[in-house]
Amino acid sequence: MKLERKLAMRNLLRNRQRSLLTSIMIVATVSLMILFQGLSDGGHRAMVDIGIKMGLGHVLVYQQGYNDDPSLEHLLVDAAATGQQLQQSVPELTHMVRRLHLNGLIQAGANGVPITLAGVDPGLEVQVSRIADRKSMTAGQTLAELPRERSGNGLPGIVIGEQLARNLEVGLGDRVTVSVKPKGSSDLSREAFLVTGIFKTGMQELDAFWAELDIADAQRLARLGQEVSVLALYLDDVEKVGPVAARLSSQLPAGKYEVLRWDQVAPELHSAVMLDAAGMYLLMVIVFVVVAAAILNTILISVMKRTREFGVMLALGASPALVVRVVFWEALFLALFCIALGGALGYAGHYHFATEGLNFREVFGTTLEAGGVLLPDRFFSFIYPGKLAFSLLFVLLLTLLVTIYPAIRASRLAPVEATRHG
Repeated sequence: MKLERKLAMRNLLRNRQRSLLTSIMIVATVSLMILFQGLSDGGHRAMVDIGIKMGLGHVLVYQQGYNDDPSLEHLLVDAAATGQQLQQSVPELTHMVRRLHLNGLIQAGANGVPITLAGVDPGLEVQVSRIADRKSMTAGQTLAELPRERSGNGLPGIVIGEQLARNLEVGLGDRVTVSVKPKGSSDLSREAFLVTGIFKTGMQELDAFWAELDIADAQRLARLGQEVSVLALYLDDVEKVGPVAARLSSQLPAGKYEVLRWDQVAPELHSAVMLDAAGMYLLMVIVFVVVAAAILNTILISVMKRTREFGVMLALGASPALVVRVVFWEALFLALFCIALGGALGYAGHYHFATEGLNFREVFGTTLEAGGVLLPDRFFSFIYPGKLAFSLLFVLLLTLLVTIYPAIRASRLAPVEATRHG
């Protein structure tokens, strides 16, 4: 075994130009693979994070039947008790918010627009929702910034999307009337609100057809008690969504509650993430095929140029298996060195983009959108250790795999004929 390693190392060092050419290809492949993988996975996490913060949640708990028929007939009537149970049984939970969704009509003068009203808890919503974030406000205040107590003649506040404000031709301080159909009634319930904030998310569906108000005001408008539409759970890691949802589905009564993951509630966003990931994997497969062909060609030429050397080894009594092992040791030494160097360079690039980020607006000159979600201008690289280890192992196995044919070819040389080569 020691002799085989010495021969393999000697051959690599003796043919520096050929070894350098192969090394450059493998190092470039590994470093670019790590860099692209980190940026791709980081971008996917950003897409999911933004989508979840657009009025969703990692895991959502509904009354059974609400997802198929989102009406006031399928509300959570015991949300407070259910919420306490969830807080005790989900250690991964960071935030839990109640929301009441209502379909209604908002009017200002002669203008009227059908909208979705979201009754929220302002103090909690601002911690988990991009809609309620101060950064999304183009004018006015968030619901969390409004005073708790209103004056005797003061109207309750409402925040609306920027495009909705344009359609209604209203601005800050203007009065709007909201009409909804209460539960169990054929009459409409109407109430006046004061536009206290205008937000912009970049999503047409939200900016043109969405408004938020305090959940107590929404419940009063719909003539409800403490019922809510959904309990939205936010976890400390998006990778825990599946296990948590499965655990809650088994813990909560199946005929009473329905537990859904974010990707089940927002299939468009999930499809966009999966499509982008599939494109990335396809690109990597193409790169691997090209690199495998290049490595095969390089090693095969190396074997052909050393026909006399292998012929002499076989003539002196070396077994064909020894020749195979020498070629494999060459490939293994080369692969390990290149993977280590390529991994170091790739991780250095990943670390830069993980800390500084990559500004896509500067690169592409425009804002990106996926699944109806406006993506951030700056992405941060993120690497899954398991996926990285698998990728590096794949490169190693690929390098060894393409060595099989040249190694077998070298072991089958006829000693007499091989020694005649110059």
